[in-house]
Amino acid sequence: MKVKIDALPIVMSPEKAMKIASGEKNPIIKAMARNNKINMRIMYLENRYYIYEMVYEKSFFEKMSGKNSLGETVKKIRIIVEATTCSASYTSDPIETEEIEVEEESIQPTYYDDQRLEDTGIRMAKRMVRRRIGRQVSMRVLSMKKIYRPYYIAIYGDMIEGTKARYLPIAADGFEVNTTL
Repeated sequence: MKVKIDALPIVMSPEKAMKIASGEKNPIIKAMARNNKINMRIMYLENRYYIYEMVYEKSFFEKMSGKNSLGETVKKIRIIVEATTCSASYTSDPIETEEIEVEEESIQPTYYDDQRLEDTGIRMAKRMVRRRIGRQVSMRVLSMKKIYRPYYIAIYGDMIEGTKARYLPIAADGFEVNTTL
């Protein structure tokens, strides 16, 4: 059965994904793929795209000095929460999606409730602002959109029930998720 979803557009070709899956530049993946047949399929993983409104609170020094601010500082921040792992990422640009029809078995739904996903995005945004600016913020959700990220899933070897399958997810939308400490 086909369903309509809002998905990020696929920018990576299947040939490029197959090169990555065969270990073009990674010796560990090359060793894993050496004697195995590679089965490639596309999956869409559920994500939540939040736009939060942040209100900056007075810093410790402003509170101690009694200095009055000219008003609250209000900003917006965009966060994507991957709904299958409940991990959040900051995005600097607005996300453009397209409505497509896909088979229902090609969709990986979330295992987490909506409140936990929302709280994950808020915690990540607060931590990032505190590290970069040194101020506390209060946040509220302005909008939430359910989007799907396409991934090529490279499965190494034959799929045999009861055995562990080795696989490699390859982001097909061209976006990278970078973590910083």
